[in-house]
Amino acid sequence: MKAVQVLRHGDPADVVAVVDIAAPDVGPGEVRVSVSAASLNFGDIARARGGVATVMAQPPFTLGMDVCGIVESAGAGGEAWLGRRVVGMTKMAFGGIAEQAIVPVTSLFDAPPELDDAEAAAFLLPFHTGYLALHMRAKLQPGEALLVTGAASGVGTAAVQLGAAAGAKVIALAGGAEKGRYCESLGAAATIDYRQDDVFDHVMDLTGGRGAEVAFDLVGGDLTEQIWACMAREGRYLPIGFNGDTQGGLGGRPLRKIAMGNFSVLGVMLAYGTPIGPMRRMGMNPNPPEIGQQVHAALRDLVAGGRIRPAIGRRIRMDQVGAALADHEGRRTSGRTVVDVAGS
Repeated sequence: MKAVQVLRHGDPADVVAVVDIAAPDVGPGEVRVSVSAASLNFGDIARARGGVATVMAQPPFTLGMDVCGIVESAGAGGEAWLGRRVVGMTKMAFGGIAEQAIVPVTSLFDAPPELDDAEAAAFLLPFHTGYLALHMRAKLQPGEALLVTGAASGVGTAAVQLGAAAGAKVIALAGGAEKGRYCESLGAAATIDYRQDDVFDHVMDLTGGRGAEVAFDLVGGDLTEQIWACMAREGRYLPIGFNGDTQGGLGGRPLRKIAMGNFSVLGVMLAYGTPIGPMRRMGMNPNPPEIGQQVHAALRDLVAGGRIRPAIGRRIRMDQVGAALADHEGRRTSGRTVVDVAGS
């Protein structure tokens, strides 16, 4: 089968290629999906470079965390999924940009019928992450100010839509006027160009001096403490991503700044399953699978009601993945980039 692999660590445009490999074996509690579409993730850049990411691998390995397709075979415990059109997160967050991929049943969901295959592949990770963060962790309320960094990205566009659907006042941080207008088209009440504007002054002006009750931070790095200064008293800060941090969020930040601000930091990780020994010792504590089904049901209702929809910036072929990742790294993209596996 064809798969998009990292052949050695380095610049994505140089080390990513389409290769022929054997189809993966399916084990207990898993299904094998005939993949129609798969999405790119910013973490793929760190994996290609050999940098810091939550889950790493040594080359050669197949990229791809979230997919849409048809279940064509199943291990013990997955038989009920045979023949169904699904979306899923791949085993150990690898292997999705391929003609066939393995997905644990704990991370498998029916694809929303309102979405085509590319939209469905773009749906799962951003909207599950956003819903877990905003509703299950931060308990976002109507009328609250929600600050979203990296708002024009795939996950950012989901957070903007979910916040607007919840009745929050969404303040989108994005780079440039074009991305700002894009966020407004998705429901943002106001935008801030972090490249030119004083973030603190603008947030204070937009919130009457209160600050943001909830911050959904996809960037991290040097922006982190700026966002902390913008938090309302009793606010909730969500560290979602670390795209602006060369240490992948593992370098640490001064906790005194949190104490000074009288706000909470709420961790959130998109993972469903039962923590096993090594994973738990590393500090990973995934959500029970039943939480995933609750989140997916709530999101499907929002899709059916026309309240949310995946924002796709590009649809590409398998042989364009390396160049597309380079564009992601250069902040030359908006929304999600989806790989048309079936059409490649």
